[in-house]
Amino acid sequence: QLSIGASLCGRARASEMSQSQSPSPVVKLGTWGGDDGVAHDITVAPQRLESITIRWGKVLDSVGFTYRDKDKQLHTAGPWGGAGGEKEDPDTVTLGPSEYITQVDWSVGPFKLKEIELCITSIKFVTNQATYGPFGHTVDSTHYSLPVLNNGSVVGMFGRAGDYLHAIGFYVLPF
Repeated sequence: QLSIGASLCGRARASEMSQSQSPSPVVKLGTWGGDDGVAHDITVAPQRLESITIRWGKVLDSVGFTYRDKDKQLHTAGPWGGAGGEKEDPDTVTLGPSEYITQVDWSVGPFKLKEIELCITSIKFVTNQATYGPFGHTVDSTHYSLPVLNNGSVVGMFGRAGDYLHAIGFYVLPF
């Protein structure tokens, strides 16, 4: 298992997104996974993650989320990926008013049934109040963990997707 400290990650870079009047710029970390699919990203800098919607089966089929910007306007991203999965309806995690994501654990591996070399095979979200997931399966996968240090939080995602979620990265807001 690989652990990446959000404040010390070599793949981190300050986001080019507008952060006027914000003391803490959003940091963009990643991506991890494969090169298949189409790149997906958000255009307005996130300040707070509100909900995450995941379709999954043997791997992650898609991810979508809602977030608020610095002006507290609600934005929707995705779903990025396909409409498959083991269940008819996706799983949705809705964060409480004082709840925020302190860690994300995920795995990257092959989807042999579809001859896909690398995709996101599972994901788990840990908040200051609860743990959600894991969603997906971790067989033959490399495991990653992103603990956000010093009371920071994961506030958004980006990645690559086709019929499945091929790669994922995260926006982190330091406190």
